[in-house]
Amino acid sequence: MEHIRQLLTIVGSLIIVVGAAWVAHGTHMVSLPGTDFMPKDSVWTVNGSLVAIFGLIVLVGARFLLPRDHEPSA
Repeated sequence: MEHIRQLLTIVGSLIIVVGAAWVAHGTHMVSLPGTDFMPKDSVWTVNGSLVAIFGLIVLVGARFLLPRDHEPSA
């Protein structure tokens, strides 16, 4: 179960980073020349926020809802 927790923690963190990047690009805080297909578009800001919230839910679920593997005491 510990491997699943670690995997979901990594995946949740990556989802949050992707959502934050969408928000930053949608609000024009980050501008990449030549690839500006979402300039100052509120749709990308909303979508990025929703993706980041989903990533936070995955992260919290992995950290607090999945049980930890405890080694028995000797």
